[in-house]
Amino acid sequence: MSAPAARARARSLRARLFLLIVLPLVVVAVGASTLRYVQARNMSTELYDQTLKVVAHAVAREVVLTQGDVLADALLDSLVGAIGDPVYYQVSAAGGSFVAGYSDAPIDPLPADLPGGKPVFFDARYLGDPVRVVVQREFIADPVFDGWTTVQVWQTVRQRERLSLILLMQAGAMLAALVLAAAALVWFGINRGLAPLAGLREAVAQRTADELTPIRRAVPPEVAPLVATINQLFHRLRGELERRDAFIGNAAHQLRNPVAAIHAQAEAALESRDPAERAARLADLAEAARRLSRMTRQLLNLDTATHAAPRTDRLDLGDLVAEVARRHVPRALAAGVEVTFDAPGQAVMVRGNRVLLAEAVDNLIDNALRYGAGAARGDVVRLQLSVADGMARIEVCDPGPGIPAAAAEHAFERFVRLGADDGGGSGLGLAIVRAIAERHGGAAELLPVARGCVVRLSLPLAGPVTEPARDRAA
Repeated sequence: MSAPAARARARSLRARLFLLIVLPLVVVAVGASTLRYVQARNMSTELYDQTLKVVAHAVAREVVLTQGDVLADALLDSLVGAIGDPVYYQVSAAGGSFVAGYSDAPIDPLPADLPGGKPVFFDARYLGDPVRVVVQREFIADPVFDGWTTVQVWQTVRQRERLSLILLMQAGAMLAALVLAAAALVWFGINRGLAPLAGLREAVAQRTADELTPIRRAVPPEVAPLVATINQLFHRLRGELERRDAFIGNAAHQLRNPVAAIHAQAEAALESRDPAERAARLADLAEAARRLSRMTRQLLNLDTATHAAPRTDRLDLGDLVAEVARRHVPRALAAGVEVTFDAPGQAVMVRGNRVLLAEAVDNLIDNALRYGAGAARGDVVRLQLSVADGMARIEVCDPGPGIPAAAAEHAFERFVRLGADDGGGSGLGLAIVRAIAERHGGAAELLPVARGCVVRLSLPLAGPVTEPARDRAA
């Protein structure tokens, strides 16, 4: 990962926390502003409606007092100055006859069910503009207005809307200031709160490649599980590196002798003047090269079995064992050894890496032929495949001297060769078998027997043993 990408990811937690905290505040502020706007509209409507009702009373009284004359310009100017928007009116006597005012009222005709003595408000349009209308009926005992007199007053709503917007902008400005102040405080708090993480990151970044000691820094409780996990990772890495260093050291020690032997045999062959002696030296040289080649291959196989993740191919274990056993038949026949294979009548399915599993079976058979058979003509190496407790079991039995029970686990260690005559082995065969078994969720073990040696390789089944088996003769 590049440095800018790493820094972007490092900032992502801070940005995420900031957004998670500030965005709800913004949403609340927008909701509060909307509510405040509604309240402002309602409040301005209430205020202006009450003023409009007072204007209607004043118009009614003035018209009654002047016996139907229009309002004086001075009075109209005073009313407009008091409430801001232009004011229009119409006064009708009993029976609906027009008395004074504007004849083109926005609500004409008026509803017949208007209550008497109580103002009624309407929203309408007048000359293309939205207006607010109040209609009030009053009973007046007068020669001119004898009966129910109706007063209709209307006014444009620009001033109302302007007041609502002013209140909204004031509330919005206040909320915006609060959100900005809260965002600044949140950003400061997040930076302060994440300061231990920045210190932890710097402490880890300053470590060298071979510094895998646990982190001892004081961290917040929320970060403690992460630090504990990192320490566990360091512990595993340290153990793995120690095992790898030990393996490399052992491998170098084990390879030193074969290389030295090859060098000595080559020097002896070059110095020999006798053709027969030279041929013998060359034969020894070829044998030493074969041993070195086998050891090198097994070292690579052990490393692959220990660290490579096995594939999960579904395969028939019986077919695999039979295929590997067939490759050893010529060698067994040359040594006068018989190899038998017993398997269930159905397929035994497992999941794993076919190459690795074949290598494990190959090492088991090779160990049996190399150390356990051939002491006498007619020895038998038995391969047996069975199923029990959800596991497929491969057992390789030989009639050789066997391995003492006290050394059963020691035999699975790397570069361990039990007995004086190692048969030309490298001490890696059983270690490879166990590593491959464990990588596949299984196990490898030596079974206690009275005579000979029995090695069992166990692997989890991939399904029921129901598929028909093919010919598996070894």
